[in-house]
Amino acid sequence: MNDNNTQNISLGSTQVMDQIDRIVTLWRRARPDLAFEGTEVIGRVVRLEYFITRRVLQDLARYELNVGEFDVLAALRRHPPYFQLSPNQLQSMVLISSGALTNRINRLESRGLVTRAQADHDRRGVIVTLTDEGFRVVEDAVKYHLAAEAELASALSAEEQQHFAALLKKMLLAVED
Repeated sequence: MNDNNTQNISLGSTQVMDQIDRIVTLWRRARPDLAFEGTEVIGRVVRLEYFITRRVLQDLARYELNVGEFDVLAALRRHPPYFQLSPNQLQSMVLISSGALTNRINRLESRGLVTRAQADHDRRGVIVTLTDEGFRVVEDAVKYHLAAEAELASALSAEEQQHFAALLKKMLLAVED
């Protein structure tokens, strides 16, 4: 820690500050009566989310997919052998409204990546199924997606990644329903 309580990462003999350090330093000068430890955590999580999303969107652009569409395809891919789910099942996996899910399914269906059919067991029900083309797209896209995640996490050692994942899980469990 330095004099203003901002944590710096030492890279050799050089102290490196990130954007959050700079923001917190300015706030501490302006309002020394406030505590900014939460900002140092949450600010970094939010900033990382920006860079992660930007990278993921770049990778998905080659498939003309957005993150939400990829999530639907990936959810279906994780359910072999038929790669199909009801809209309710999909909605619980991708955590969006039914209207937003319908829009995603419509776009994916218009591209031939999924089909919708009446459920065998329920005349009122619908089942969404990954098509062969949808399977091919998600199989290829998930390889790039996982490689991007590995690259983004590579600043941390394997042990640090496990520890960080455990800490993030602890935070998520505290706020998830």
